[in-house]
Amino acid sequence: MPERYPLVEQRSYGRPLQRGNWLHKRPSRDDDDLPRLAAHQVRVFRAGEDYIEDHGRLGVDDSVVIAASSVTVVDRRAGVPVVVEMRIPSAEAGDFTLRVTFHCTVTDAAAVVRDGVTDVEALLSGYLRSIPGLTEEGSGLPVVESTEVRRRIDARLTAFLDMEPPRVSGLKALPFAVDVLTPEELAAHVREVEETRRAREKDRLQEELEKERARAEHEKRRLLEELRREQALIEEQHRQEQALMEEQHRQQYEKLRDQYERGVSADGQDHELMLEAKRNGFVRNQTVEDLRIIGDDPIAADFNAYRNGDISADTLAARLRAAEERRDERGDALREHEREHLERRSALAREDTRLRLERDDRIRELTRKDRREDATVQRQENAHLRQQEREAEQRRRQEEREDTQVQRQEQREWREQVLQAQHDLRVRAISRGHGDDVPVDVGALINSVGEIPQPGAQAPALGQGGGDDVQVQKVTSERLDREAGGADSDSDSDSDIGDAGMEERRVD
Repeated sequence: MPERYPLVEQRSYGRPLQRGNWLHKRPSRDDDDLPRLAAHQVRVFRAGEDYIEDHGRLGVDDSVVIAASSVTVVDRRAGVPVVVEMRIPSAEAGDFTLRVTFHCTVTDAAAVVRDGVTDVEALLSGYLRSIPGLTEEGSGLPVVESTEVRRRIDARLTAFLDMEPPRVSGLKALPFAVDVLTPEELAAHVREVEETRRAREKDRLQEELEKERARAEHEKRRLLEELRREQALIEEQHRQEQALMEEQHRQQYEKLRDQYERGVSADGQDHELMLEAKRNGFVRNQTVEDLRIIGDDPIAADFNAYRNGDISADTLAARLRAAEERRDERGDALREHEREHLERRSALAREDTRLRLERDDRIRELTRKDRREDATVQRQENAHLRQQEREAEQRRRQEEREDTQVQRQEQREWREQVLQAQHDLRVRAISRGHGDDVPVDVGALINSVGEIPQPGAQAPALGQGGGDDVQVQKVTSERLDREAGGADSDSDSDSDIGDAGMEERRVD
């Protein structure tokens, strides 16, 4: 079995470095951070809780590689031989050595990395030890019977493999060869394995040394390259700073020269503006004085223009006549306007009075309408109440009639029950021979045993008592039984009441 199967190499990542120029930097991994792949190998990156399988397409600046915390190289060869050995006791002092060769193939590289399948030999050894009865196949045979032991173990392993194949996460393992070695063969095999292991260890150390030397050389080249880049960057920054200082000096010179030129020009402009302001101030003062004297009087303005020679005397006279005519026209218009205003005020007062009267009439009409509607609603409510009272009175009368009918029915049933009870008592008294020896009024005897209520107010009361009629019959029967029992104790016969009773029975 290879020294590292199925996980060939594992690396842990730190935070990615910012690479690029000082204006455009972005996170990226180094080329040596990605392990080299053989044709039968794949990379599995772990990014958080996700495991991403890569067949060599992802680069150092890919988002998966930048976000990954580790990377693992998985061997995807088909049928990689994995040898598992275990001891089986024999009937003699020595033990058999069972050696089973499994052909293993990775089916899910992400599952292998996620579950940490690093020692396939230990997992398959546990599988062999879980087979029931496997370690007991050689207990009854001597060491020389290794062929028979191998045949038995092969048969048991084949049968158990059909029922339960070995389960290794992300890996398929099938037994290919089964060998049973004697102690001598095992010793030779151990020597061979040890020599092979030492050679493989030597090759591995040599390979790691070469990788370490190459990695150190690459790291040295990378550091030199970074140093050259930093030196070039420092020189570029120095040149840029020198150019910037020269540009600042030039701009400062231009700024000072512009300030001097603007100062000289501003002094000349200030002098010219001061003279212009004085002229404008004199003109404004004269204008203000003219406005104060003339004001908004057009006649004064005309006289001022006539004095300055701007208009003639005829023009002044014409303007004075026109001003007088305009004054008369404005007076007539003002009087006409006042008259129209008074007429509008009178018309508005009359319209206001008319609207107020109409509003009062409307209010009175609405008030009368509301009163009529309220009266109508009140009448409807009174009629509804009277209708409800009539219906309630009808229901009460109907209930009284139904109650009367029920009461009469109960009275009839009560009378029938009483008559039936009297009839039963008479029959029982006569059947027991009461009145045979002595003259006995059977009706009086029955009435004395249980008083018969008359139909009327008593029957409903008894009926409402919840079974009083049954109680009366029960009491009457008990009294009759006691009297009959007393008579039977004095006579030998059940019907021997006396001579008078017998005569009364014969008379009846």
